[in-house]
Amino acid sequence: MIRRVRGPARRSSSGFTLIELMVTVAVIGILAVVGVPAMAGLVNANRIVAANDNLVSALQLARSEAIRRGAAVTVCASANGTTCANQTNWSRWIVRGRDNAASAAAGSDVIDIMRDETPTGDIQLQGPSGGIRFRSSGLVDAEQTLTVCMPTNYPAENQRVVTVMLGGGVRTAKASGGGSCS
Repeated sequence: MIRRVRGPARRSSSGFTLIELMVTVAVIGILAVVGVPAMAGLVNANRIVAANDNLVSALQLARSEAIRRGAAVTVCASANGTTCANQTNWSRWIVRGRDNAASAAAGSDVIDIMRDETPTGDIQLQGPSGGIRFRSSGLVDAEQTLTVCMPTNYPAENQRVVTVMLGGGVRTAKASGGGSCS
């Protein structure tokens, strides 16, 4: 007679064991602890870059319009969106210059507001109190520096320093404010 040896009875598995579930939850928890600050840093960095890009494009617009119009164009802080405010906190800023065609028709200077912007979120912008004036040649009288900042530790480089050079060109550099904007 042939005798068959049977191994242990097999159970059909239809789910996860408690240990597998605990390991999965632990891995998800570790990924969340690492990923959330990194994601916050990424979002903040994108906000800083967007504000910086808006400022740089406004400076480039002002320079090109000064050359095109043959008249001075100013980028400055503003409280009301139409006139320059004599302050270093640029919580709202404008690009303004003489509209040659309207001025000729009116017989006096007509000022055109080419851009009016307010930085969003926690973005802070510091600039020269007198603004930046591009002459009709596209040059500026003196090199000027503006700082775009977000008071945060994520990312560590929470500032962008924008330099307007004598020739009217714009240079941007990252800087660390140590989490503050002062």
